[in-house]
Amino acid sequence: MTDANQHEPLLLRVTGLTVRLNSSHGLVHAVEDVSFSLARGQTLGIVGESGSGKSVMARSLMGLLPRRSIAFGSGSILFHTDNAQEQDLAQMPDKLMRHLRGPAMAMVFQDPMTALNPVLRLSVQLTEPLRQHLGLDRQQARSRAIELLAAVGIPDAAGRIDQYPHQLSGGMRQRVVIAIALACNPALLIADEPTTALDVTVQKQILDLLARLQREHNMAMILITHDLGVVASRADYIAVMYAGRIVEYAPARTLFTSMQHPYTEALFKSIPRINDPSHTRLQAIPGRPPQLINAAVGCAFAPRCQYVQPRCRQQTPPVVEVPDAREHRHACFYPISPGLNREEGDD
Repeated sequence: MTDANQHEPLLLRVTGLTVRLNSSHGLVHAVEDVSFSLARGQTLGIVGESGSGKSVMARSLMGLLPRRSIAFGSGSILFHTDNAQEQDLAQMPDKLMRHLRGPAMAMVFQDPMTALNPVLRLSVQLTEPLRQHLGLDRQQARSRAIELLAAVGIPDAAGRIDQYPHQLSGGMRQRVVIAIALACNPALLIADEPTTALDVTVQKQILDLLARLQREHNMAMILITHDLGVVASRADYIAVMYAGRIVEYAPARTLFTSMQHPYTEALFKSIPRINDPSHTRLQAIPGRPPQLINAAVGCAFAPRCQYVQPRCRQQTPPVVEVPDAREHRHACFYPISPGLNREEGDD
């Protein structure tokens, strides 16, 4: 696998990340052999349905999974700090990880109401990372917090800083969460479904805000979503996840012009199109995502795939490179080929 960008220094390299979690129903294969790299200033879009392992993977990068819930973990998460040292976050103790969260990497969670403490004023939640990581005194931290609120588009920041989260709208709360994440100027920002439960207009405002702040601070960003349309024009690279695995990875333009995995095609076809006639039925993906309890035999997408063949039910397809394509790979025995008249497999 080549570096994410040859013109920018590499910031993050994930290799063979595997996470299995304990549950009352059995062993959950949450993340299976995930690999990717990311350079400073770039955006990686992680796309997949709910339950595909996106959030567990993100929390693994941040070291936020409860230790007691992890039954097995392997792989490496190599992170390059400002002094060019390479550290494996997968092997880093919790005490050291706490020093990296904030100044080096930060996360925007998908539900701002649960990400914010409902009984603490915004001033407390904004100034805590500034005082903890940057050593600012109370007044300095408060002034900086007001600047952060203004930077993310909160009107009357000086007046709102002493409010509680419930006094703000959903879009405003998400802007506060973004301000907290950016308080210490992290090199990597992970945005996990940052526009969940927001209306379309506010969604665009939040995504535009993240893009602007990323350019201003030259941050790397991992944008997690279930919607290919969200990352179409906002990501440099896209990784499509299904059942804990990356089933297709490619530069954004390549993915949309030459997608290879049937699941990527199914996600693409499920996107509403503005030129469709009124009341056009959406093309839903048939079936339901697997539960990931215990190991499955064969391709996890086989029960829902219109191109399934007997081999798909018997073997797990490895990740392979697409011939004559730069940084494009997939995990499918029978990839989609433009212009090929494919017969549906026996179901």
